[in-house]
Amino acid sequence: MHVPAPLQFRLYAAVLACAGIFSSATAQPLQPADYQRAERVHDSHLRGVLRNASILPNWLDDGRFWYEREDIHGRRQGVLVDPVQATRQILFDTATLDHVADSLSASGQHLRLANVQLLADGLRLQFGGDAGIDCLWPRWQCAPALSAAAPADALPSPDGEAWLQVRDHNLWLQRRGTAPRALTTDGAPGHGYGVLPDFTLRGIPRRQGRMPARPFAASWSPDGRYVAGIRYDERALQDYPYLESTPANGARPRVHMVKLGLLGDAQQVRDGLYVVDTRSGRQHEIALPEGWNTLSEAGVLGWDGDHLYAAIAHFGVPRRLRLVEIDAGSGALRTVLEEASDTRLQLNLYAYNRPAVAILPGLDAAIWYSQRDGWGHLYRVRLSDGKRVRQLTRGRWAVRDLIGVDSAGGWAYFSAGGVEGGDPYVRGLYRVSLQGGPVQRLAADGDDHLADAGTGALWGGRAPQALSPHGGYLVDTVSNLAQPPRTVLRGSDDGREVMVLEDADTRAVVAAGWRPPRRERLLAADGRTPIFATVYLPRDYRDDGSFPVIDAMYGGSFISNAPVTYTEAVSAQNPVSRASLAELGFVVVSIDARGTGGRDKAFHDSSFLHAADVQLDDHVAALRQLGERYRGIDLQRVGIYGHSFGGYSAARALLRHPAFYKVGVASAGSHNFQGMYGGAVHGMDRLFGGVQAATALADGPPPPFAGLDNAALAGNLRGHLLLVYGELDENAPPALTLQLAAALNKAQREYDLLYLARQDHELFRNDATYTHRMWDYFVRHLSGQQPPDTVLAPLPGGPR
Repeated sequence: MHVPAPLQFRLYAAVLACAGIFSSATAQPLQPADYQRAERVHDSHLRGVLRNASILPNWLDDGRFWYEREDIHGRRQGVLVDPVQATRQILFDTATLDHVADSLSASGQHLRLANVQLLADGLRLQFGGDAGIDCLWPRWQCAPALSAAAPADALPSPDGEAWLQVRDHNLWLQRRGTAPRALTTDGAPGHGYGVLPDFTLRGIPRRQGRMPARPFAASWSPDGRYVAGIRYDERALQDYPYLESTPANGARPRVHMVKLGLLGDAQQVRDGLYVVDTRSGRQHEIALPEGWNTLSEAGVLGWDGDHLYAAIAHFGVPRRLRLVEIDAGSGALRTVLEEASDTRLQLNLYAYNRPAVAILPGLDAAIWYSQRDGWGHLYRVRLSDGKRVRQLTRGRWAVRDLIGVDSAGGWAYFSAGGVEGGDPYVRGLYRVSLQGGPVQRLAADGDDHLADAGTGALWGGRAPQALSPHGGYLVDTVSNLAQPPRTVLRGSDDGREVMVLEDADTRAVVAAGWRPPRRERLLAADGRTPIFATVYLPRDYRDDGSFPVIDAMYGGSFISNAPVTYTEAVSAQNPVSRASLAELGFVVVSIDARGTGGRDKAFHDSSFLHAADVQLDDHVAALRQLGERYRGIDLQRVGIYGHSFGGYSAARALLRHPAFYKVGVASAGSHNFQGMYGGAVHGMDRLFGGVQAATALADGPPPPFAGLDNAALAGNLRGHLLLVYGELDENAPPALTLQLAAALNKAQREYDLLYLARQDHELFRNDATYTHRMWDYFVRHLSGQQPPDTVLAPLPGGPR
């Protein structure tokens, strides 16, 4: 039994070696070669080496499309595809571009293809760079562009002839061949147009000039006449300090201030919509009803003539979501329809993915996504009165993404999981008539079919591009855990394979020694709900009960994190290091338990007001089942790690289940909610709703998040816990980790603390010190071995 040392903690600094942790080795120590093998398959090293894993088609008016790929040497190529003839040909390559640049005395430029125009005898390729170059293809007659192309930090108009940039908190408009002019003039610090606000959690690098970005939350109307967007007001927010203790250019600590409202603060981010007519310069500020905010991740949903459509939300009880219409000419706002729920309201099965909504111009209609029947389905609604004309999809399965709508042909195309049963996280491709009727299967065979799933507007989302504009063809990337991605062109009427576009180049992945994981179906703690897991096995796995198991967890309610595709398994977003830890002798498991996204509404809502607690109960049940299925697993040696909400979950696992989880690594944990960002735009008020005054009422009822504070369970700690934080992390402020550390001190629990200088939230992906210490921690405390004396090479994108 582990006996804590009173008031003792061990501080790991990034400049010091790990020290003070001792245990008797029970097996042959690992060698430096083992760590080198683990390093080769780390996600950061494999990110980007799986070439041509997917493509993004750029459709031309004549039905052809072009896309970019990489050759075997990693050099860019452009490919032109003719779907009717089922042909593909090289449009340009790096060598050609270098030759063109040299011939025009523009060598050294990084030319990017910005636009393609149809000509009677070919194409005009417009390349952007420090100076633009126009080329006539296929003759390859090139000349310097007569006018500058849109810069990389600009938002081009639909025809590419104009663009927007941010200057001095305002939007500036420039048309090709003309001087830029101010489109807005009243932008101010903390209340600008297109400016990246601090609530996006990039305030420090933005102030340092390290976050050049296109205008934020702004978009063009399809005809290029109007610019519409969301304007955020952070002027009333309190300053939040970050202490950079070891600046790179001096010894005096430096304080960075960002604007941040915490949960319970009276002042939070305010927002509103605006529309500007680029012809007349007339601008409308759209007043939202009291207590309502834009649904930031949705942005502008679409246009029909001079009318734009957006989503606004009210996060009280019940929560309400409205589709609203805005007249760009007058600024008048009209509610089209409203939905309500006691829990969550969102426009995609995953809240931060592109909304599964489409406005159908000229038809007085929209395709609307709703979970009103407990799943997640598509509805046809009438825009003039908000009436739901018909439910297009139905059943005990959920739509994943709306791929596109062929209005002329009368079909909506979408991806979905679980339509034919099986793994609900594996996508198939389908279509349904806008007039209703049975769903038609296009591609659903047990492999995952990815057709341009994208992020929402908050993260720079764009319109889907997998479906051809005239609805005849569909680009589909097919994969599973063991099968590398294969991108094909399909006929949209029956799903037939027209031609293969790309087979992903896996040579670098295979050479690194990466091995695919396994997929498992299990039961939740309730004994009846199916849940799914992905399992990474050690290279020398055998059924002898000698392998410790590590739970790799995120636990955030808006995603799932057990991979189902080759690309996800090779290089994940969060958590990372799964394949690496398997190389060090651990069975590593990721589980999508109740409370995560991707399933029905009741499954998802298990985490509402319960955070990770239901998930952790399911994780314990699932790991026990895996212990029966994989006899090599030693359930007396169970560890867990996670980052961000996963850091919260990992610490909470040791605190809620101290007899089961023995070792945990919690990096950048959001260990309490009262210290997290508040407000209804992008804060915890969206989860707890209307609790601003609760923390100030000492004699009132406890706020709904009080029981979710990890500090309240500090006295339960029995195992080995390593807390990690980066001092400039805006996603999970360092104070949250240090507040948990203070509670552990008060409870006289022993723990370990790793401080990372000048690090932000990306530490789990790019910090070699964190990665090394995390591996060491599990090797020492879970395997009972002495880690080798070795140093990891810097990881790509590591700290400055």
